[in-house]
Amino acid sequence: MNPRLAEIIAARKTFFIMPDQTLFPENYLEEYLIHGYETYFIENDKACSIEKKVDIIRRVFQDSILFFNIDASVSGIEWPQFIAYLQKLYGDSILLGVVYAKRQTLEERLALEKYYLYDIGIKCGCVQLEYRKKTNFGIVEKTLYANQGMGRRKYVRALCDNNSGLTFLQNGKQYTGIIYDISLSHFSCTLSPDCPVKEHEKLYNIQLNIKGLHIRADAGLYMKRRSSDGMLYIFTFINKQGENGLDIFVKQLLVPKLYEIMSGNCKNILNRLFYKSAEAKGAAKPV
Repeated sequence: MNPRLAEIIAARKTFFIMPDQTLFPENYLEEYLIHGYETYFIENDKACSIEKKVDIIRRVFQDSILFFNIDASVSGIEWPQFIAYLQKLYGDSILLGVVYAKRQTLEERLALEKYYLYDIGIKCGCVQLEYRKKTNFGIVEKTLYANQGMGRRKYVRALCDNNSGLTFLQNGKQYTGIIYDISLSHFSCTLSPDCPVKEHEKLYNIQLNIKGLHIRADAGLYMKRRSSDGMLYIFTFINKQGENGLDIFVKQLLVPKLYEIMSGNCKNILNRLFYKSAEAKGAAKPV
């Protein structure tokens, strides 16, 4: 398997199946990225069914969490039976949760919790959303934290292509490089063989082009390691206070671009597989 593809697949992801965007809008997903959570929405379409999409996600992204909006109406699916089927079929190898709009009575809520948590045995919670979107941001964030939604890494990394690079000056000479991946704390890159940067050395006013986003930042070389693309240089961002991390303004610019790259990488993989599934059935390509 291509190493980049393997890295995209390996990172823990949380998928919200058929979310109610009036209660939980998609722009929240960018903000969860800041806290180390890689999250995506999965919608229904006529070409590739929810059942097939769930099966593809489970097979490809094995370290993932799936939350189902049990208030969503999907032809041919009864959520209690469908989720019970998945849990029984895959057991401990699958991490499932459910979300739903606030119920009118405590009895309704307790009945749902009993069924999904105890009768079925899902692992990731039975999450009631409120009518206020702002409140739901915190509810979902706490749920992600409780279920270790960030996986093994504190910061999620966006894998870049050859369209992302950097330029910096050292001792009056300009050097360039290609960015391999980037997060809110680090980036790694390949540099020209004659680059004299040493470990723990600081570079100032680095110009980074992240898929069309141009930013400037300071960074220190954390380590070097060999890769299939050559020597990989791993840098830690340093802000104006001399602390690890990005300045707030630069961070605000970078977050949407990181999510754009990561979402594109993930969805490109899934859409190809969804399309293959639809093509095998003779259906139209999923939108």
